[in-house]
Amino acid sequence: NVFDHSGTPGGWTGGMAQSEDLLIMAQRIMGATEAQALFAEAAKRQGLAGYLPEPSPTFLQELERELSGSVGAATAHAMISQIVGGAAVSVEDLMAVADETAQIMEYSSQLEAKSQELARTARQLRQANEKLTQLSVQKDGFLSQISHELRTPMTSIRAFSEILRDTGDLTPEEQSKYASVIHDEAVRLTRLLDDLLDLSVLENGQVVLHVQTGSLADLLDRAERAAGVQGGTLRVMRDRVAESVELTTDLDRLVQVFINLIANARKYCDGQPPVLTIRTSVADGQLVIDFTDNGSGIAPAQQAVIFEKFSRIGQHKAGGAGLGLAICREIMARLDGAVSYLPGQKGAAFRVTLPLAARMAAQ
Repeated sequence: NVFDHSGTPGGWTGGMAQSEDLLIMAQRIMGATEAQALFAEAAKRQGLAGYLPEPSPTFLQELERELSGSVGAATAHAMISQIVGGAAVSVEDLMAVADETAQIMEYSSQLEAKSQELARTARQLRQANEKLTQLSVQKDGFLSQISHELRTPMTSIRAFSEILRDTGDLTPEEQSKYASVIHDEAVRLTRLLDDLLDLSVLENGQVVLHVQTGSLADLLDRAERAAGVQGGTLRVMRDRVAESVELTTDLDRLVQVFINLIANARKYCDGQPPVLTIRTSVADGQLVIDFTDNGSGIAPAQQAVIFEKFSRIGQHKAGGAGLGLAICREIMARLDGAVSYLPGQKGAAFRVTLPLAARMAAQ
């Protein structure tokens, strides 16, 4: 409490202080409006015209009390003492001023720390609000996109099933054609729902990993077969010596990532002829597997969003829902690894990294 200091306001003995000097000092500390109002009210109580009261002991005590709220009791007493001719500043007064100055510096430091803390909190709240806004936009976009993705196959299924139901003179070839469309759209719809469920489980951290040990070469063989490479136009170049690595991880999930990357190369690589090169290396305790094709690659504008939900590589020939790379990203995160796009290559290039917690099979 600033009024607890020993400013001894009762010790004023009058003196020949100039009221103008006191007013100038008060205006600098309290502000012109407040100081002039204080002086005018005191002059009015003394029965004087204008706004300058006599520097009586009562007024000086009142002025000291007002100034104490801004600069402290001891400082206020010392300042008035310098102006009032008959008062002296004692050593005790100077020590009190020094103590108050130290307290003010400490309070200022505490206030600065609080201000910085409030600024950090405000910044965190602002960032959280921006993130919530972004999530809201993503949610709206997700709902809009999933509605479109579900509606498209359902529309085809409904249309062709109505043709089969309402048209009695269809040839067997036409019936087979329409039934095939219904079947293909049903398969696509099922795949979309499976991908959505898989992605939801991965994002929520509910996936249970089934850790096994297996050879990287065997995993890539499985992925090639599942991606439909055999018998197709895509040629896959591999180094089986470098692939002789024993891995201990969820092998099925890792194969799922490989299948998606190889299938993307099969669908989107426009090289003549299309070639996918799979390179395996070890760096800083990490197993690094690069998938690079000889196509035209991915446009820089798309590279930043290809791992987002419903993002497609080459919209003109996309056959999936754009969930594959998003699923790959979540799988690799659960396996303590990562999947990323490598810019600056001649074609599309993806890198899979995984902790090397195993030994070379040849050793």
